[in-house]
Amino acid sequence: MKNDFSRDFRAKKRLAVGIDRGGTRTRIVLINGRGAVLKRLVHPTSHIKHLPELIIKTAVAWRLEPHVPVIIATRGAMTRKWKKPFLLKKLKDRINLLDVISDAQAAYIAAHGSGNGILLIAGTGSVIFLKCRNGRFKKIGGNNPTGGDLGSGLWIGTRFLKRIKADKRRLTRRARAAYAAEAVRKAEAGDKTAVKLIREAHEHLSDLLAAAVSICLGAVSKPRAAKSCAPPEPLSVALTGGLMQNAFFRKNFIILAHERLITVRLAFIALKRPAENAAAELAMGSFYAGNKNT
Repeated sequence: MKNDFSRDFRAKKRLAVGIDRGGTRTRIVLINGRGAVLKRLVHPTSHIKHLPELIIKTAVAWRLEPHVPVIIATRGAMTRKWKKPFLLKKLKDRINLLDVISDAQAAYIAAHGSGNGILLIAGTGSVIFLKCRNGRFKKIGGNNPTGGDLGSGLWIGTRFLKRIKADKRRLTRRARAAYAAEAVRKAEAGDKTAVKLIREAHEHLSDLLAAAVSICLGAVSKPRAAKSCAPPEPLSVALTGGLMQNAFFRKNFIILAHERLITVRLAFIALKRPAENAAAELAMGSFYAGNKNT
């Protein structure tokens, strides 16, 4: 009983921070060793050069001790390799930053943990994330072109503004992406132009999913013998991002995906916890595994 109390006390005292820097919002969370959320903060995402200052100010406001481990999950971590050394350098001797990973990787862990599956993010950008047999993560899409990833909020918003003949020259990428919500609302109300636009977005996103499914099914080895007539396990597909939070958008994408991939058993799921929580739990496990007395 005393040992149980001691372990529980240590778990409550252990802290970790997770940061999820997405296309629209940056979320920071503080958890303890039991996984309880102690603090949470949400800011509009700004240029990454401002992120170190935000993290330091937050650590001061939360009165965090220097040893508290932190993991940052940020968009562009896989394609813009300079981001990780930049953040490590800026936060050195200020924050116990253990790692900088992709925001998609954090979301994948939040959905599938250490298991296998597919993650489709449809927000400001659109990207597929899956784990290969060697344990490494593979990204499909998410190249962030000027007009937006195909099927993304930026892609929808840019085309919606063009179709309603609005002047978008002075709008930021975030402002253009925000118009995707209006396009979805109009489509749900039956506006023919908006319905067609959202259908096009769903088709592009289903193209991404089809490519990921092909990779996943190609990685599955053939069974040794047909000892059972039981159907194969469904392929787990986690859907997240601002667009997928809209019930109308999500429902109609799932319908199209099932129609497109009719021969494949797909199980669509949501994230089991926020991506920033997954990053914090990763920091917790990585740091305290090697510091059992901390």
